[in-house]
Amino acid sequence: MPWFGGQHGRMTESQTSSDDQLAEEATAWFVRMSSDDIGADDHRAFSAWLNRSPAHREAYAEAESLWSELGGISDPRRLGGRDAEQPHDAGRRQRDADSSRRGAYSFAALAASLALVVAVGLWSSGAFDRLGADHATAVGETRQIALADGSLVDLNTDTALALEFTPACRCVRLVRGEAFFTVVPNAERPFQVAAQSGVSRAIGTAFAVRDDGDDVIVSVAEGKVRVTKDVGGAGEGGSALLTAGAVARYASTGTVKTGVVDVEALTAWRQGRLVFADRRLRDVVAELDRYRPGVIVLLESAIADQRFTGVFDLSDTDLTLDAIETTLAVDVIRVTPWLTLLRARD
Repeated sequence: MPWFGGQHGRMTESQTSSDDQLAEEATAWFVRMSSDDIGADDHRAFSAWLNRSPAHREAYAEAESLWSELGGISDPRRLGGRDAEQPHDAGRRQRDADSSRRGAYSFAALAASLALVVAVGLWSSGAFDRLGADHATAVGETRQIALADGSLVDLNTDTALALEFTPACRCVRLVRGEAFFTVVPNAERPFQVAAQSGVSRAIGTAFAVRDDGDDVIVSVAEGKVRVTKDVGGAGEGGSALLTAGAVARYASTGTVKTGVVDVEALTAWRQGRLVFADRRLRDVVAELDRYRPGVIVLLESAIADQRFTGVFDLSDTDLTLDAIETTLAVDVIRVTPWLTLLRARD
């Protein structure tokens, strides 16, 4: 598990990916089992996960150890307090000096640990969703799967799907992320994708559904898709029938809104590409963030509206950051593999 540290030999790309996923799952289970609202089902599921292999037990032990170490770091705000301001003898002054040095070291350790906690939190934020999914991808991974009916699904980065295929319905729930569906026609058995409070129904078509946390975006490449909001309630969100080139957007509140879009550019990730056409830097950064572990932070709002254009390879998002630095008045500061800062160039 690379992010836990320790001595590891040279690992293949597949081994690293497998270890990263196991580390995510272990952290997610540790956080879950430390909460106050776990039940018998949680305990059974955790026991089953833990007993899958010695590697699962080792990953959980390392996650537990990591969090114990983080919890033992001294609070730097408590160092050098009132007693340090009122020394009574040389020995006390020496102890205060030692304490101050320890405080500096502890503060540095705390800062590093907080960065690690942020990284772990970012990893584990999607781990719970993936634990309950039938198909899922990690951050930066894309994959195509074939469903039992012959339909194809392209999963974008950090995506999780749950399936419920019955004789009456081919039902899919987009738990998180984005997927492109190429649907085999079957009028007797509709294909539908639920996301947040809405559902997209198709008979034979190709379309994408994306849940970005706030909104759900449905775009149609071919055929027709009906998007309906709040299917479990009164349906006050309305519905819209989309044809090729159309897009619909809905949130937890409000109605379904429609428009037109370049679906090929919007779903260029299926060919391993990112396409930006005169996009605001804030939007470019938000898109890049989806394909990288950690976060990219804009330090100054003044640079957020600078415009950026280009076509880039998804397999190396650092090249996109390099292009941003070359073409815009922006400095890219890579603090750690999980934290990148963007600021205006002096």
